[in-house]
Amino acid sequence: MKRSLLDKIKRLLPLRVRYWLGEKRVQLGRRTAWADRLVEFSELRRLTPYRQAYGWFRGQCVDRYYIEQFLESHESAIRGVVLEIAEPMYATKFGGAAVERIEVLDLDAANPKATIIADLTCAGAVADSAFDAIICTQTLHCIYDFEAAFRELHRMLKPGGTLLLTVPGIAQLCPPEMMGAGHDYWRFTGQSVTELARRVFGKTTIGVRTFGNVYASIAFLHGLVATELSREELDFHDSAYEVVIGLAARKAAPADTP
Repeated sequence: MKRSLLDKIKRLLPLRVRYWLGEKRVQLGRRTAWADRLVEFSELRRLTPYRQAYGWFRGQCVDRYYIEQFLESHESAIRGVVLEIAEPMYATKFGGAAVERIEVLDLDAANPKATIIADLTCAGAVADSAFDAIICTQTLHCIYDFEAAFRELHRMLKPGGTLLLTVPGIAQLCPPEMMGAGHDYWRFTGQSVTELARRVFGKTTIGVRTFGNVYASIAFLHGLVATELSREELDFHDSAYEVVIGLAARKAAPADTP
């Protein structure tokens, strides 16, 4: 009963106060019951996740918070003829009037939103240089030959067009009920995405941005959703904890040639 009350009091304290009390305990070189309570995981101190499947049924998943933040920062690149994978969610949300047409690519012929049925590793039915922008979120980790898929994305872009891509860093394996007949093969880092982009896109504009921190990582793994964390907790960036990696890469245009 006493522990439950302390946990409730702890959650009412501002984040900075909790951090300060924890630091004081370390500086004093002694253990105090109050400070120990502040750093305990409470409901998250468990061997199974607090919620399954990223908590998607409770609200916006933590990784989607970061994905939308990344796409919003590059919304000016979402224009003209846009390709998105699986569904036109983000092209519609961030493209607006700048988008002339949206195409949706999927391997699953049963997807009613798909306008192009193709394997992203060998989408030969799609013409070269067909799109002004491509949005590919949380997809490459589901493709064993992800480099072949990445090269196809580059091929389908018009010269001067932009690829906006996100991949998972710290994340649970995708639950089977969310995969359909697919698989979950890979996790990435900011460095691996940078090297992949350099090999395929060369020296044209490449920007890699990572999102996350240790607290956001733990929350995401336990299935907490974005509304259960403060903006301060979500937006604090620690490069050692990459929940989501975002890439904005522009395909070389004739004007880029010296």
